[in-house]
Amino acid sequence: MTSGSLHEFSLPSPPSLWSGLVELLRNRIPETAFNTWFTHLHLAEIREDGWVIGVPNAFVLEYVEHHYRAVLEDAASRVANAAVALRFVIASAPELDGFHPSDLHGTDLIPADGRQAEATTSSKAVEISGSTPGSVPAGTVTVDSALPLQARYTFENFVIGECNQLAHAACLAVAEAPGRNKFNPLVLHGGAGMGKTHLLQAIAHFCRENDTARKIVYRTSEEFTREYIEFVQKNKDSRAFYKSYKDADVLLIDDIQFLAGKPSTQDEFFNIFSALQSFNRQIVITSDRPPAHIEGLNARLISRFDTGLIADLQPPGLQTRLAILRKKAESDSESCVDQNVLAYVAAHVTSNVRELEGTLIKLSAYASFSHAPLTVDIAKQVLGDTVRNRHRRVTLRGIIEATAAQFAIPATQLTSQTRRKNVAEPRHAAMLLARQLTDNSLHTIGLSFGRDYSTVIHSIKRAEQMLESDETFRAHIEALRSKLG
Repeated sequence: MTSGSLHEFSLPSPPSLWSGLVELLRNRIPETAFNTWFTHLHLAEIREDGWVIGVPNAFVLEYVEHHYRAVLEDAASRVANAAVALRFVIASAPELDGFHPSDLHGTDLIPADGRQAEATTSSKAVEISGSTPGSVPAGTVTVDSALPLQARYTFENFVIGECNQLAHAACLAVAEAPGRNKFNPLVLHGGAGMGKTHLLQAIAHFCRENDTARKIVYRTSEEFTREYIEFVQKNKDSRAFYKSYKDADVLLIDDIQFLAGKPSTQDEFFNIFSALQSFNRQIVITSDRPPAHIEGLNARLISRFDTGLIADLQPPGLQTRLAILRKKAESDSESCVDQNVLAYVAAHVTSNVRELEGTLIKLSAYASFSHAPLTVDIAKQVLGDTVRNRHRRVTLRGIIEATAAQFAIPATQLTSQTRRKNVAEPRHAAMLLARQLTDNSLHTIGLSFGRDYSTVIHSIKRAEQMLESDETFRAHIEALRSKLG
């Protein structure tokens, strides 16, 4: 008997077997879940090594295999009166309606890893996913966003420097040819105020203005989580939850780190991610740190992120800071801040772009209200301790010494191996501040305290819990932040 052909021994016909399996599933699975995930499945083939189950696309394949494989195999074994192993493939069935993405499943079998063997598996798939610049009819582009995009977050308003050159170039390449570049997915990471959201929204603006994509979906991970929770609470048909994502040519997700520790939400995001990626839909994600360093993020998500380009955004250097301030001042027709003041701010506010812009707004407001020219001396007076504290570099040694003094213990005890409560709690505080006030990695912080990476994570989590429940501990932290600037 040829491998892959239908068996003709005592088994009933494939339609009969599938009908029996479906009836068993109806009694085991809630109606909503059954209608969502199983009405589009079919028995594609019976082989010597098991059954081949056809699914419409990679999205359904990932979900069914992850959530329902055991239920399906048990039902199949009962129908066949023998143990049955299942294999899932993407395959069309007669009169099969596409579920997600729209009409993207091909007529050929595709391996169960959800990837197309060739980019041209289906001419219809290529047509729908058409992301070639200029291929989208004018006026057909839509941007699905829970919040309005910032009009100023464009590529034209982004100041390029050594700190962000790679990230900017990759984002521009993505916007010019979504899904038709080497950067899919594109992951941007960097601290707060480094320009990640600016670049993410610049992609959306460019795609819309140049018609390089039909549908752009922009979400923060918090918005994505809220949507998913509402879906679960209302127990809606899952197609309603995926509706916003299934047609996306470009998916933009901001602050992916907020999905950490939410396994169910991560599972759903993984399904959407996998389906879009398998059809060359463009995905861009931002994070406050490299994905591999996000505690509580699913390993398979991290693995998928690693298949694309990961670009970081560093704090801007002096020349870039000055260029940012000049561009900001030029865009404000009412600004009267001269170049010497801009140079002073650029030299003293070194944290991030957001702080730079906030400082310039404060100075511009003062100049407007006082109706007087703004000089460097006046700028020093207006900004006062704000600039002095920002300019002072916080070090791990400085944090250890300040924390020891705050809690009235010797600094050497913070780096000792003792676990006494009167030392452990200050150590938790110092590690939290080290994470928040410096750019040091968790590994480097651990070395400073004579601890390993996992211990630092535990200490930081413990400190965060104490901030919520212990007023005395919170007062110590606030006092230390003030001292350290």
